[in-house]
Amino acid sequence: MELIYQTLIKTFMQPAVLVLGDLMIDTYLRGASTRLSPEAPVPVVDISSHTSVLGGGANTAVNLRQLGATVTFVSLIGDDFGAELAGDLLKKEGIRDEVVRCESRTTMIKTRVIAGQQLLTRYDEGTEVPLDENCEAQFIAVLEREFPLHDAIVIADYNKGVMTPRIIAALQRLNEQHGKFIAADAKKLQQYKCLQPALAKPNYKEMMAMLELPEQPFSKAQQLEEMGHAVFAVTGAGITALTLDDEGALIFREDKLLCHVAARPVNNPNVSGAGDTYISAFTLAALAGASASAAAEIAGVAASVAIGKSNTAYCKQSELIAYFSMKDKYIRDQEELDALCEMYKAQGKKIVFTNGCFDILHSGHVSYLERAASLGDILIVGVNTDESIKRLKGEERPINSLNDRVQVLAGLGAVAHVISFGNETDDTPESLIRIIRPSIFAKGGDYSRESLPEAAAVEEFGGEVVLLPLVPDRSTTLIIKRIYTTPALKVAEA
Repeated sequence: MELIYQTLIKTFMQPAVLVLGDLMIDTYLRGASTRLSPEAPVPVVDISSHTSVLGGGANTAVNLRQLGATVTFVSLIGDDFGAELAGDLLKKEGIRDEVVRCESRTTMIKTRVIAGQQLLTRYDEGTEVPLDENCEAQFIAVLEREFPLHDAIVIADYNKGVMTPRIIAALQRLNEQHGKFIAADAKKLQQYKCLQPALAKPNYKEMMAMLELPEQPFSKAQQLEEMGHAVFAVTGAGITALTLDDEGALIFREDKLLCHVAARPVNNPNVSGAGDTYISAFTLAALAGASASAAAEIAGVAASVAIGKSNTAYCKQSELIAYFSMKDKYIRDQEELDALCEMYKAQGKKIVFTNGCFDILHSGHVSYLERAASLGDILIVGVNTDESIKRLKGEERPINSLNDRVQVLAGLGAVAHVISFGNETDDTPESLIRIIRPSIFAKGGDYSRESLPEAAAVEEFGGEVVLLPLVPDRSTTLIIKRIYTTPALKVAEA
């Protein structure tokens, strides 16, 4: 199943997606605070970093682009400094910019001041009232030009005044003419029922408001799973993906419950923007031909990858493929290795790397690998190819083939992933180290720092070489020698 998901995800780069919605800029001022202001009892923050990223509907565009789609973003903002910054950010992300600049509005910027890990204040600027007729006409003109050119339309309406009834009516007219896949994620989702969207993605709070029901802290799925008729009555969608935070999502096909997809556990989740990631991945999976349940599974994984990051709220296509590779411990190529390591580091996990032939796995190996794994969160093991071992150990080795050695290593709980290495020009794991950039490079105590040519690469990326003591009288060479010199074993072998 994981391989099927990976195949689907690799087709995400094929569709062209038009994203409509509110453009916001999220700005973060980070620094340290060690004193109070003399003017008032408020902290003084010495700013050390200033970061701006795309937010609101533009974050949905970023998610779609990071997942591989060709993306055009249509919105309406001011003709000001914020508009210039937005244009630069869209260009940086590789998103085609069809955002209308209107002099009667100012661009929405939300600025957060953070001292250490503590948010001290947020101040907002920008126009949030509905568009005037002139701005509305400009938006519709762009929409009429762009609508037919795309495979899917994703609406990301944060209720900031851009998506007016007149624009929704224009969307309805255009879709009657061209029949596109429409996905809608909106604070007031019922406004898009007239479009009969292929996909609607309300969250629990939004659905409770539309159904005029009280929210409850627990058993949200149980509360809603029998309410398919009511859900369909407000969304009018072919598929409604009702997200329920840590309870996962209920997936309805029109008025019937299709499935309940469980949430993936995430430590210390940063949930901002998770909905943008979810609808982006669901849309691309559906366009790739996935069933609704498979699309929901992929979307849930994408959201869990995004919220597992400390800062950015999106999931890359390579990270999504890597997630589905996690259960398969064998890493097939260096591209997959790079994606996995990038994902683990974004989650703040400490990677340990070690390598060896592991020809005949014995208790010394197991003890060593368990100790190596205890040095961090993820242990990746590089194992020499058969040809590499022949060059290092002689023509009689290896005893066991690469496939057998990988299977045995993958069976150990301490080992997260295994990848093979070695070629005629380099039988060291240096190329892997340059991709992994491990926090710890573990080797057995029979080596020294000076005898490891790859140690310099580890330290170049800020890693540490750790030499672990070996279990006495436990080695593959001794086992092979014992087989060839013990009479009883010779007879058995014969």
